[in-house]
Amino acid sequence: MVRKTLFSRFAVVFATVAAAYAALSPTVAIGASQTNASLAIRQVFDPEIRNLITPGLKAESMTLVDAVNQLKKAQISHNTKSIVSAYSTVGLCLYRLQEYDKAAEMYRNALNICDSVGDLKGVATYCHNLANTLAMQNLYNEANEYDHKALSIFYSLNNEEAISKICKTLGLMCINHRLYKTASEYLTRALEIDNRMNIRTNDHINDIAYDYLYWGRADLNKFQDTRNDSLLRQGKIKTRRAYSMFKKSGDDTDITNACKSLMDTYLKCAQRSSGHIKQKYLDSSRAFHDQGLTLLLRNDQPGIGLFEFRIWEARYAIENKQFSKAQRKLDEIGAAIGNDTLHPYLVDYGFTRATYYEAIGDFKQAYEWSNQTSKIERRQLNREFAVKSAKLSLKSEIDDIMQQRELAKEQEYIVRREQEIRLVVSTASTSFVLIMIVVLTVIIYKSLKRNKRLGKKLKERNEELESQRDQMEIINDQIASSINFAHHLQTSMLPSEKQIADLLGDAIILWRPLDLVSGDFYWATQSGSRKLVTIADCTGHGVPGGFMSMLGVSILSDITQMPAFKDGAMTAGQLLDLMRSNVVESLRQSEDGAMALDGMDMAVCIIDEDSSSLQFAGAFRPMIAIRDGKITEYKGDRMPISYLSPNPRPFKTLKIDVEPGDTFFIYSDGITDQFGYNEKGDQSKFSGRRLQRVLIENCDKPFSEQKIAIENAIDNWRSPSSKRTLAQTDDIILMGFRISKK
Repeated sequence: MVRKTLFSRFAVVFATVAAAYAALSPTVAIGASQTNASLAIRQVFDPEIRNLITPGLKAESMTLVDAVNQLKKAQISHNTKSIVSAYSTVGLCLYRLQEYDKAAEMYRNALNICDSVGDLKGVATYCHNLANTLAMQNLYNEANEYDHKALSIFYSLNNEEAISKICKTLGLMCINHRLYKTASEYLTRALEIDNRMNIRTNDHINDIAYDYLYWGRADLNKFQDTRNDSLLRQGKIKTRRAYSMFKKSGDDTDITNACKSLMDTYLKCAQRSSGHIKQKYLDSSRAFHDQGLTLLLRNDQPGIGLFEFRIWEARYAIENKQFSKAQRKLDEIGAAIGNDTLHPYLVDYGFTRATYYEAIGDFKQAYEWSNQTSKIERRQLNREFAVKSAKLSLKSEIDDIMQQRELAKEQEYIVRREQEIRLVVSTASTSFVLIMIVVLTVIIYKSLKRNKRLGKKLKERNEELESQRDQMEIINDQIASSINFAHHLQTSMLPSEKQIADLLGDAIILWRPLDLVSGDFYWATQSGSRKLVTIADCTGHGVPGGFMSMLGVSILSDITQMPAFKDGAMTAGQLLDLMRSNVVESLRQSEDGAMALDGMDMAVCIIDEDSSSLQFAGAFRPMIAIRDGKITEYKGDRMPISYLSPNPRPFKTLKIDVEPGDTFFIYSDGITDQFGYNEKGDQSKFSGRRLQRVLIENCDKPFSEQKIAIENAIDNWRSPSSKRTLAQTDDIILMGFRISKK
């Protein structure tokens, strides 16, 4: 799972730089010149932002030497406007050369001059310019404060175009720091402004397109955290809409940005699909990659932006099981990144490496890469930016400004009333009028004092509520991060469906955790001519069930290493007996006063290829066998893998002679107990009888199609077209395998 920090989206392209420069404060000394190509720049998610933040720049091709000469001339002329413009030009040249600390110094000089002469628009402009430069140095807190200062001024100036652009910038920062609610406030405001301006002028289509592009990015980032397919669909729809708008405008940079998002989106869709639908998504992803890369190279601006395409190529190769090609691509990317711990694509590269090792079955390497990359990602996101951004959210900004406007109107009204009263006093000159003036003055004073007191209390209460909300968001983010890591850890411990298929010849796994962490698990291994296949349903689900499943996998791993299992002396029933004794001992269930008698239901199959036989033993779980279109159900023992008594009876072993083509299924009660709607429209359980009917109807199909049929049957049971969808009630696990010909 790959997530991107905010400023890894900004691509800076350099061709040849042959310039030497000294300290810049406030006079700049330049010793050499650069080529025009070295100043080419594109800011991926807002290419028109430079029109807002760089007034005074006369030409895209201006070099740093030219800009410094312009500054010297302006300082000699003592023309304030020219000096501000020159500072801005020098700052932009340094920004393009990635000298962000010196660029920030230039923008501060321009900001101070504008502030001293009372130029509000200039103050707001250079606040935003300075914020972008500070963000490139990872100084997100300070950048955030400057952006909100600029936003407040532009609100007072009613500059809607500038407000929209800053809202987009802040929204994108919040998206990449997983503050989706705050980002939603910013992007909603930006879209409202862009729609309004488009109606008036009909020339803001690209601004609206970027709104949808950012909304799509928010949905895709949130999908990475929740794995909710509806978010993936919404992100795809919004990004396609942005792409269509950019195609009409014909700007290569805008189209390239949309292509980058779409190639990643369709690759994620492919990872969540199978069969011809998956191939369709892969083809679409490849098409957008090729189009975006062609446009990028045609405009001679690959630079850092080329990393996005190269990392996609590695992921695409992994998804197509072209592992040698994927390794070659990753080695090239790793060599390009080198030892740069601040490289903007280091996190993308690390998670792609983890995915590659997981795909080839090297789970130790996959875990190490994922763990180390997660630490780097948390360091990037674990800043006070989250709290600052939430406290300075758009809603608070708008509310404060509206409150200031209302207060100004009230003060203006009071001033007018006082003027009228003075006029009456001067014309009437009576004691009665004087008394009325005193009475009215007292009333107004008390009213203002009371309103001020109430306003202070209301402000304190709002600050307290905002602080509590911030704390809850931080806690929720921490909990979600921990559960996501537990899910990844559990998934990495279990064999993949491909590994199961390679072991058994032909097999499927249907595994649907109720929560991110599952209490159901599966396992398979081989020792000589004996193959072990098992599924288990642990007590509970979510994090408690996940702990039980990890205990079960650990015990199974130990048992399969025993000599009795390896030499074929251990039967399936004896394996369950050992599982039960180990669970009882691990959970101390036999001790006096033991409260938790948790355990698991389990089905075990041991296939002996030499004797063409299969041993089955079950703890509250059955096995279904299909031969020549006929189905047979084998019941397990009605006792769990848990403490029952000091001397429990042993589990029975059922031995079955198998023939090539025989199909077997073992599953948990999460399928049969799933609530849905029967033929009469009433709610009832899916039941074992209905599962057997689905299996027998599809027994002649390939396993990949059987899996789709089973999933469709469960989904249609939960959510028929005329009824509301019923929630999944428990973890679901089903494993099927077919005896292959020798």
